[in-house]
Amino acid sequence: MEKQIVRDAVHIKMKVPVESPIISVYEFCYASGYGLYKMNASSEVIKEIRKITDFEQLKKKMHEVVSASDIWESFPEGERLKSLILGCRLKNRQMNEDSKELFEMGIKGN
Repeated sequence: MEKQIVRDAVHIKMKVPVESPIISVYEFCYASGYGLYKMNASSEVIKEIRKITDFEQLKKKMHEVVSASDIWESFPEGERLKSLILGCRLKNRQMNEDSKELFEMGIKGN
């Protein structure tokens, strides 16, 4: 899998005028990591989220963290990134090494 394509898809979804939802675990994992990067999340929060292996638990935790932050209006496309993460409708999905790598790419801002 080309992880850069997933990254690019998320960044495009943040910019297009018509909202386009997240369609894969890979996109959600990258968007989550990137959201944490943009929020300047603490190392404790990142460490806690890294331990999560269940997709539904990841969505729940990200919903908590993203909803508690007021950073979203302070950078271009911030509200859209927030909407992508909070609006994820994927259910009963599996995470794998690629999804974890995409999460790490997002945390690094890559």
